[in-house]
Amino acid sequence: MNAASRTLVAEAQKNRAATASAIEGLKVQATANQKLVSQVGGAVQRIEKRTEERVEKAVEQVSGEATATMTANLDASNERAERIIAATAKLEARQLWSAAAAMCLVLLPVTVVVAGLWMAVAGLITGAQWALDVNGTVWLGIGRWLVVAIGLVASGYGLFASVRWITSLVEMWKSRGMPKWPRWKK
Repeated sequence: MNAASRTLVAEAQKNRAATASAIEGLKVQATANQKLVSQVGGAVQRIEKRTEERVEKAVEQVSGEATATMTANLDASNERAERIIAATAKLEARQLWSAAAAMCLVLLPVTVVVAGLWMAVAGLITGAQWALDVNGTVWLGIGRWLVVAIGLVASGYGLFASVRWITSLVEMWKSRGMPKWPRWKK
């Protein structure tokens, strides 16, 4: 039993030495793994930092380009607005003259009627004075009264034609419509 126990003790010592050697190898490998993990962790941190820097640069570049694009778009919009304002001012000036012309067209028929009435009244008064100044001649008075009557009929027809003309203008304006301000101003 001695030889067997010595063999067992020798084997146990060998196993112990092999186990101690394996433990020592595992400790060295664990230390190497820890070193590798710390190196990998540092590399990951450096990669993260570089990635952050690159993302920040890309964001700055994109935002700069977006700002430049927005500024260019705003400048173009301002230029278009200025052109529209200038065109609107031209149109307003033209419409002012158009409104003045329309006012003259409205005042012209009214002026014609008022002048016609004035001339009819003046003609009646002057004609009556002229027809009455006959110095007792009957036929001269009849002739003069006929001339006054014909003048009154002519001026009456002139007033009638003027009123009819004004009525046709008003009807035309009602059917087609008076010149209106632009619809985009509403």
